[in-house]
Amino acid sequence: MNLFTRAPRHLGLLALACGASNAQALEITAGDYEPLPVGASALLLYFQHADNSDFYQQGHKVSDNFRLKTDVSLLRYIHSIGLADDLVVEPQAILPYGHLHASGDASALGQTTGTGDLILGAPVKWRLNTANKDIVSLAPYVYVPTGSYDRDDALNLGENRWRVLLQGAYIHHFDAQWALDTAADVSWFGPNHDYTSGGVTLKQQARYEYQAYLRYNLSPATQVAAGGGRIQGGKTSVAGVDQDDTTDTTYARVMVTHMLTASLQMQVEAGRDLEVEQGFKEKARLNLRLAKLF
Repeated sequence: MNLFTRAPRHLGLLALACGASNAQALEITAGDYEPLPVGASALLLYFQHADNSDFYQQGHKVSDNFRLKTDVSLLRYIHSIGLADDLVVEPQAILPYGHLHASGDASALGQTTGTGDLILGAPVKWRLNTANKDIVSLAPYVYVPTGSYDRDDALNLGENRWRVLLQGAYIHHFDAQWALDTAADVSWFGPNHDYTSGGVTLKQQARYEYQAYLRYNLSPATQVAAGGGRIQGGKTSVAGVDQDDTTDTTYARVMVTHMLTASLQMQVEAGRDLEVEQGFKEKARLNLRLAKLF
C-alpha cells in the first residue's frame, strides 16, 4: 500500500515520523555514567545501523514495506574535571554524521547524507558513600541547530530548532560483579519555523525516555548487559494543527564491552523495537563503539 497515493496529506506526517526516527535520541549504554578519572579525557567513535520496515499510526500498522535504513556515525569528546571529593563534571561534545535511505512504500521520501545537530553536555556525577559506591548523575544537554536541513526534503539529519535535554541517572552496584544502570530524561523542543516546503511552523511537546540495564562483569576486562527503554510523549502540531502523533515506543538492547588494552575499549550492541505506537518500528539495530582514554 502506497500511503502517498492514498492520501497526500500524510507527507507531512511521514516526514515528521522520519525526523523522529533519527532525531538523536540520547540512549545510554551500561556503564556510561561511571565517572572518568579526574583530568582524563575520552574520544569515542560510534557507528549505528538500523533497519525499519513496519510503519504505525496511532497503534495500527499501515504498512509492512515502509523501509528506512539509517547509518549514522558519531564523534564524541569527554573531559573529566574534579569539583570535590567524589564529585566530577564531564563537559562533552557529540557530532553526528549519517545517511538515510527510504525505499518500498516510503521511496517518495528519498535519501539524504549530512551532519546532525551538534550536542553539548555537562554531566555532573557523584560517587556516593554507599557500600559499593553507587553513582548518581544529573546531565544537561543542548542540541544546537547546526545540522544539515532543507525544508524541501522529507528526510533531514538536522532538526532546524533548538532542543534541551535533562537526563538523570543512577547506578546501583550490588557487588563487584553486578550493577543496575537506570536513567530518565525529558526533552524540550524549540519551534521549527521553516518546516516542509510550505515553510510552516512545527511545534513539539515534551518527550520522555526511561532506560534500565542490568550488567555483569565477566572479568576485569569484559562485561555484558541487557535491558531496554521506553519513549513517550513528543506530540506535534504543524501550522497550529494537532498531528495526534504521540510517541510510545518500547525497545530492547543487549551489549558486550571489552577492554582491548588498558586505554582502548570496544563495545558491540544489538537491539530492536518491541512495540511502537507511532512511526517506524526498528526490526534490527547494530551499534559499535570504540573508546580511547587518555
